[in-house]
Amino acid sequence: MSKHPKYERVFNHFDENGDGKISPAELQQCVKAIGGELSLKEAGVVVEALDSDEDGLLGLEDFVRLMEEVGEEEKLSRCMRWIGVGVSHRRA
Repeated sequence: MSKHPKYERVFNHFDENGDGKISPAELQQCVKAIGGELSLKEAGVVVEALDSDEDGLLGLEDFVRLMEEVGEEEKLSRCMRWIGVGVSHRRA
């Protein structure tokens, strides 16, 4: 089991083809899903910067590093709510 089960669940959701990696296009969709904007070119730059095994894709540990380095805890929470992980439905 991963040391980062919450990140892993989000990672797996956005790993659309199930190859265990997130491509620049998949990262772009992840950012879009949480209300951000990221061009495919920008996503490619992010992937290139964090890609630890130089395969042009983000593995789980790369993704965790991205989330932790940029302080994305709130965005992770929003992302998890979007995919229905750990959601508590509260009404105002």
